[in-house]
Amino acid sequence: MLRRWFVVVASALVLPLASAQDVVKVGIVAPFSGPNAVYGEQFKRGVELYLDEIGQKAGNSRIEVIYRDESGGPERVRQVTQELIVRDGAQILGGYVFTPSVLAIAPVITQSKTPTVIFNAATGMITRRSPYFARVSHTQWSGATTMAEWAAKNGVKEAYVAVSDYAPGHDARDGFKTVFSKLGGKIVGEVNIPLATTDFGPFMQRIRDAKPAAVYVFMPVGPTSVSFVKTFVSYGMAKDGVKLMGTGETDELDLAAIGESALGMITSYHYSPHLDNAENKRYLEAFRKKYGPTAMANFASTAAYDGMHAIADVVQRLAGKIDGDKAMDVLKGWKAASPRGPIQIDPVERDIIQTQYIRRVQKVGDGMGNIAFDKFDAVKDPWKVLNPP
Repeated sequence: MLRRWFVVVASALVLPLASAQDVVKVGIVAPFSGPNAVYGEQFKRGVELYLDEIGQKAGNSRIEVIYRDESGGPERVRQVTQELIVRDGAQILGGYVFTPSVLAIAPVITQSKTPTVIFNAATGMITRRSPYFARVSHTQWSGATTMAEWAAKNGVKEAYVAVSDYAPGHDARDGFKTVFSKLGGKIVGEVNIPLATTDFGPFMQRIRDAKPAAVYVFMPVGPTSVSFVKTFVSYGMAKDGVKLMGTGETDELDLAAIGESALGMITSYHYSPHLDNAENKRYLEAFRKKYGPTAMANFASTAAYDGMHAIADVVQRLAGKIDGDKAMDVLKGWKAASPRGPIQIDPVERDIIQTQYIRRVQKVGDGMGNIAFDKFDAVKDPWKVLNPP
């Protein structure tokens, strides 16, 4: 059945390539329902904000966005991706939150030669699964290894590693352990926590019993991260002086739910709305003007904003005539001044190169925020560096 889809997809794309297009259709796939719908909302905000800035046009071509729901699992995601290409005539794809979703569509976009800009899914090997993937988000190895390096160089001698038991968690675990151990740090224990866990008590007791000086954690953004951080504090770990380190567990959209339990947590991540640069200030002003004075931009809206920027540049450079190989040539080495700082797509690996910020949760006005106090510039995905093709 899938082979027949491939033939249809390949055939369907022949005619649209014949001449420059007045309208270029872009399919955006993200969770718009279910427990992860916040990703879809933030992706849509980032996409629409960038399109507003360019008047919905790139060069002489109008960009038309078609949204599809990622909820439902990898098979459903593959189906909606095929429908976007064949039925809806999408010439470029973007979005995709989860690694299994991206892996499911890899053969589809390879066969159809559809350029696809990944807005989130962060497992290191993803961009090697298809020559038509480019990623503008981040990788777990980038956050984990820079966190490990900062910790080892700033007095952390030992750490316990606790991660969600799926591919991004495994990347975070392996990245942290690799660098921390190499720099002389000692791993005193580790645990892979089932993704569906809601009660972290038994796991926290195991961590507490190991008496670590620090804990490195990776949990998906949202309720899982909120619960882990609150449980860490409720078990007296912070009171005992145990340092809690992570990546995106203190996302601004979750800080109110975490509450003061988040104060002092240190993370290595590629964005914070509190970054002090001119592009971020302009972006936040436009974001709040469009979505309301209390609207909060985060890593997901920013990745979608940058992703649509990259897509629009492809459309403009190709004058609306979207050829998969030519589109990827534009994306390879693409650079931009982002709200997160300077970014580039690696011309070889088609993955993001960007600054990783070391951040601490602090009081900000009446609330809290991730405040950067150190950084690592121009970070390439360390997994690919250690695992050449």
